[in-house]
Amino acid sequence: MENALILLAGGIGKRFGGEIPKQFIKIGNTNIINYFLSNLDPLIFDIILITSKKNYQEKYLKTLKKEFKQHNIHFTESGDTRQLSSKKSLNYIKKYNPKNVLIHDSARPLASNKLINKIIKNLNVNICSIPYVLSNDLIKIKKNTLNNSITKLIQTPQGFKFEKIYKAHKETNEVNSKDDSSILEKFNYSLNMIKGEKTNIKITDKEDANFFINFKKKIYKSGIGYDIHKINFFSKNKLILCGVKILHPPLIGHSDADVGMHAICDSILGALSMRDIGYYFKNNDKRWKNINSKFFLLFCKMQLIEKNFKIINLDINFICETPNINKILIKMKKNISKILLIPVSIISIKATTNEKIGFIGRGEGIAAECITQIVNE
Repeated sequence: MENALILLAGGIGKRFGGEIPKQFIKIGNTNIINYFLSNLDPLIFDIILITSKKNYQEKYLKTLKKEFKQHNIHFTESGDTRQLSSKKSLNYIKKYNPKNVLIHDSARPLASNKLINKIIKNLNVNICSIPYVLSNDLIKIKKNTLNNSITKLIQTPQGFKFEKIYKAHKETNEVNSKDDSSILEKFNYSLNMIKGEKTNIKITDKEDANFFINFKKKIYKSGIGYDIHKINFFSKNKLILCGVKILHPPLIGHSDADVGMHAICDSILGALSMRDIGYYFKNNDKRWKNINSKFFLLFCKMQLIEKNFKIINLDINFICETPNINKILIKMKKNISKILLIPVSIISIKATTNEKIGFIGRGEGIAAECITQIVNE
């Protein structure tokens, strides 16, 4: 076996309060153990051991093996202290002969796969890998002020070569050490410290739980849109791009053929996992003949509002030989900003030629592509 994870879930959470230990309380539509497991890459660990009291397992954790079949989950009963829980867990997984073991507090559900992989990678050349963050706040102990730049706030998961941490737990006389790295340090091993994550908070009280709720609610989605139209060299009408009229032959289309707005619409609809603009506004429907594409964009804006999302970045790229997009760039940004009610600062508009290749390169058409990123509110 290469890697094992021990998830300590035997605490009662006195500072959090309430009759149910914090790791099992429903926060939103999940609890913090389920949330952590649902976001954990199943390819990282060969075995996951959850150590908790027997009655906790029967009451709160009995469905985990079925819910998370992708993880090889085992259970063992916790000890009277955190340290004794770690020791019992190490005794349990010794039969699997893991090369590395990570020991993690269940009260830290936001530890990322990126951090976990970094810890394991560091174990290739070190006997332990301990994440930390520096404090942004001034730290005082009575009248003494500590140096923030050298004061480290230790996190979990903590990674170890299994044999080293197993031996340290077996030989120590302590029974109530607050973390596993401290036990290893008592045997004169130097700790390999790595940069942790500020978001990897430990949920201790109700305020921490609120941070967790707000963090996990953020859903980021992206969508891509593309549109292309031929140029009508025989029309006396003006070209319209992102709602801006330009002294240039127009494009051929059922509506106003605004490739910029059409690309934006498709990217917003894509980010919302909806169909493309043509699905909602058929190009053979007389209602949309020569219509201002602002109408389509307002429709997309309403979809964002109904689904409780907002745009956080809009990146548009025009592909054409003419016109010179830079001359109308500011006007287009302001127009889009006004329709979608978003800041100009999150709108990017760029342009490139097609290097004389194809019908766009011959100056016979204009294309636009757009990527939109949205987040739930």
